Amino acid sequence: MEVVALAPGDMLAISMTALVSFALGMIATILFAMARSGASPSNIESELLEDEDQEAIDQPHEAAGDLSDTPPQEAWEKDSNWWKNQ
Repeated sequence: MEVVALAPGDMLAISMTALVSFALGMIATILFAMARSGASPSNIESELLEDEDQEAIDQPHEAAGDLSDTPPQEAWEKDSNWWKNQ
């Protein structure tokens, strides 16, 4: 007793339709998941920005005159303008 009588050519069309439907369903699921996860802003990003702003407020800016003081050179370091002397 046959439940469904289908010709071999019909099975090919049904299989291809099922495969395409499955592929489109997977793409739709991926797009839905991406839209859902991207809709809410990240709390980590805002926390990092707040921490950066707080550090900038806590640290005073150096004056331009303070930058002229160069730290002492180590024994292995060359002079900063060694190339001019050649």
